[in-house]
Amino acid sequence: MFTKGGGDELHALPGEPLFSKRAFHALVFVFGLSVFLAANWFGLLLINADGVVAGIGIVNALRVNAVLMAGIAVPSALLMLHHKCLYTYTSEEDSFFAITFSIAFLLGSPCALVGIFG
Repeated sequence: MFTKGGGDELHALPGEPLFSKRAFHALVFVFGLSVFLAANWFGLLLINADGVVAGIGIVNALRVNAVLMAGIAVPSALLMLHHKCLYTYTSEEDSFFAITFSIAFLLGSPCALVGIFG
């Protein structure tokens, strides 16, 4: 599935998109909204962590964090699949969504486990 010829062997050939244009825009919207809400949540925790924990409890704060990280990780994984380059990291989009998926998954998994079993 790689291009043939000269020095352009590192770039994958474009395939058909996995999702329709409407579904792609919905995924990008969910991803952007989740990133926005996660940034606001972390900002709130930086400013007033004691007040948030006192108001909703530590387990609920971890549950909110897990939901926000899932809102980033799931669209990131689907957008990686959409670009049809899950196993190659030659495009900027694949690298970006792979990094955001990894970070969101690593931050959200422990919070989800504590939120479920806590």
